[in-house]
Amino acid sequence: MESNRPDRNKRFRSSPDKTGGSGVNKFKRGSQFIPKGDWLRALTLKQWRLAEPVKDPIRNISHAAESLDKILEELGATGGLEEKQLQDAWLKVAGDFIAKNAKPESLKKGVLVLRVVQPTLKFQLEQMKGKLLQNFRRELGEGVVKVITLRI
Repeated sequence: MESNRPDRNKRFRSSPDKTGGSGVNKFKRGSQFIPKGDWLRALTLKQWRLAEPVKDPIRNISHAAESLDKILEELGATGGLEEKQLQDAWLKVAGDFIAKNAKPESLKKGVLVLRVVQPTLKFQLEQMKGKLLQNFRRELGEGVVKVITLRI
């Protein structure tokens, strides 16, 4: 089906070159002649990528660990407590029964969030917060756990 616009495929038509040749299989781009297939491929890739092709594709490649370490350091998330260390400390601080029914959910900026299974246990742990904080200071060191928050 032909287009009503005569200039629609203008950029794909060949034109005679300055050397007098027919120019059927070559196009002029700048000061050089490019074979028709290569020129169309380059044009299509340029339009599809929305930019010029990358000259050296591996120049900006780095390992994720390098970037992640820098980001965590900027956010202040380095030097934290491992989850396993927190679980072990909670087991020692709370004892078997309480440790089974209340689990540490998170520890951020000194605030320990405990997930409790029952409201009665939450009430009991509210009454024991001072003793729990004292035991955490003994187990993990001063300033690691400053506040305990309980959630059902």
